[in-house]
Amino acid sequence: MRPRPLFIENPEHERYVSLVPDGDIEEILSKQRTKTLTLLSSVSEELARKAYAPGKWTLKEVIGHMTDSERVMSYRMLAIARNESAQLPAMDQDQYVAEANFNKLSWEQLLTGLDAVRSNTLSLISTIDDVAWVRNGTVMNSPVSLGTIAYGIAGHELHHMKVISEKYL
Repeated sequence: MRPRPLFIENPEHERYVSLVPDGDIEEILSKQRTKTLTLLSSVSEELARKAYAPGKWTLKEVIGHMTDSERVMSYRMLAIARNESAQLPAMDQDQYVAEANFNKLSWEQLLTGLDAVRSNTLSLISTIDDVAWVRNGTVMNSPVSLGTIAYGIAGHELHHMKVISEKYL
């Protein structure tokens, strides 16, 4: 079982980690995957192309952002688990969304990508042993633990799913 981290190294991470209920992170991420994909599978291509306000991301861009963010966070977990000593790179979310052209992809492609990334995240977590699980790495000049990143992935999705439910659907 991979419980919630007892200490969050950077208050910025607390924003997402605090949204996640207590429990085993693998189980939380697995259930979240099913719930999110079930809800989003009923969204039409037309609705997916819409933003809730001028200057905001379309729903396609939000899902693309969630997918890219999980890819980056999973890479960070992999690097830390493998005892990488170098500082890990930041991610400019607005640049990533602008460069990705998510609106040109089909809704089905975006959901398939989101599902695949979560599958890979769960696979990675299942391979991390107890020794590696307690390691810290450095991201944006700040220490971060594997547990904080894993719970951050779940919390990031919870944050965006709340916005999607309240403003897009």
